[in-house]
Amino acid sequence: MSSDQPTPPELPLVGGFACLDYCNTLSGWGGPGPRERAGDPAALAAWCAQAFGETPQIDREEWSRLIRLRATLHAVFDAIAVRVEPPAEAVVSLQQEVAEAASRRRLTVTAAGGAWRDEPPVDGAAVRHRLAMDALDLLLRGEPARLKRCAGHECAWLFYDRSKNASRRWCLMSDCGTTDKVRRFRQRQRSGA
Repeated sequence: MSSDQPTPPELPLVGGFACLDYCNTLSGWGGPGPRERAGDPAALAAWCAQAFGETPQIDREEWSRLIRLRATLHAVFDAIAVRVEPPAEAVVSLQQEVAEAASRRRLTVTAAGGAWRDEPPVDGAAVRHRLAMDALDLLLRGEPARLKRCAGHECAWLFYDRSKNASRRWCLMSDCGTTDKVRRFRQRQRSGA
């Protein structure tokens, strides 16, 4: 989302994967004015309610771990989005989170077949596990070329481009897309005058 827009009551979920939407709870990564939307346990729990349909109980310690996980996820996926190698320390940190999350998964087997079952995101640890496994799913099943960073000026939201020809450029056409088109139009107007 562009930094000059007011914060919406609910954050649009545009990433295509929960782990990307979680990265987007901090807008403007590396820009002049990042906006925090998970700045305390209550704000993060509200985002979880929107993203997962559950409002977890998150204490300060788990909130801190979740904020570190967000930085890790962003480091990994932003690097992939701009086609560079992710930082090794971020990959190691993500592997540790995935290993912990995988140890908590349960196999269910019925006559219809088997499936992994994750804990419902009722507390901070379960939210971390859910996000780590979602990240693993994206890394193993996603197409790296479809992982993108919004082209909007100072936005940097991440999303998985599911468009048919992989041509999506913005987090939201109605926000960053329109803002970017207006900005480029004004630049052309100034340069032509």
